[in-house]
Amino acid sequence: MGWWKRECDWMTVIVMVLGFGLVTHGTETQPANDDQKGEPSRSHRVGVSCICHPAGRSIAEMDKLIDAAALDQPDLILLTEGCMQNSAPSASRAEKDARSEPLPESGPITQFLARKARQHRAYIMGSYWRKGPKGQGRYNSAVLVDRQGKLVGWYDKVFPTIGEMEEGVLPGREAVVFDTDFGRIGALICFDLNFPELLAEYKQRGAKLLCFLSAFRGGRLIPAAAMRNQCFIASAVPGENGVIVDPLGRSLAESSQYGRIIFARINLDSQIVHIDYNADRVQRMKEKYGPTVTVDTASPEAVFFLSSLHPEKSIQDMIREFEVETLDVYLDRAREVRQKHLGATASNPAE
Repeated sequence: MGWWKRECDWMTVIVMVLGFGLVTHGTETQPANDDQKGEPSRSHRVGVSCICHPAGRSIAEMDKLIDAAALDQPDLILLTEGCMQNSAPSASRAEKDARSEPLPESGPITQFLARKARQHRAYIMGSYWRKGPKGQGRYNSAVLVDRQGKLVGWYDKVFPTIGEMEEGVLPGREAVVFDTDFGRIGALICFDLNFPELLAEYKQRGAKLLCFLSAFRGGRLIPAAAMRNQCFIASAVPGENGVIVDPLGRSLAESSQYGRIIFARINLDSQIVHIDYNADRVQRMKEKYGPTVTVDTASPEAVFFLSSLHPEKSIQDMIREFEVETLDVYLDRAREVRQKHLGATASNPAE
């Protein structure tokens, strides 16, 4: 299968089955021009490439890997945790701190990624050490540069491992979302995946895609997190089992020893809604908008996965038009009705 997997334009083959009665560090990204690679700024369709090679690559090695990933013309390229560092693993703690990247000033790694982003007109996100305040300590940071090579911002790993912190890695304070020209995204680094409160914070901040840069593969934690938080997750890990999954936890691409660069095209203009009370409304939506709205029925989970391909109408526009109830709104309504009936039971103790 070579260095990369071919495009998995899965959204074009979704079929309808209706057989039933912002906080960021750095600068804000500007929308891409129509003559750039990738979709115009009004579109939420995005091609994602993940480079699943071991960390600690040299700039020369990473240059070739990014060029290989760029053959699919992605909008976003993800690199692993610790993809490159300015000091050797055997370096002292003081040297590692001193040679970490001094963001927002660009060090050698950031300058390299900016050059490759401009070359391929794609966003690039990689994880490496960022210099701590006043040069003391360092953060394990996910750094994002845009299509023009400008620094968008960075996310500091909120939950470093115990070993990392004992070696001088400082913990970050919060989730960070980035507004790109295709939608709002967030980052997780390795051990972060184990903490649902961080994932919940990303959901609350509206991240539609989480970029998981990691030294461990994550396994079933990734689809579980995608389903719980109703978002896409793309992971760059050092070898096999790097994945791109949809909000239903389904794998769209997965790395292996034979294919360590993976690619999928996803649609962030999507929404999960429960089947209850929505079947007729979704049917009418499909009748009006036809192929510009996809309705994917997940029968075991009893939900619809709705996506807009309309050039002007977002899925939220369609949901408002047909008064479709999203999954979160439906579950909140169920909670409210339950509280009402609990109150009624309390007022009639004989029952």
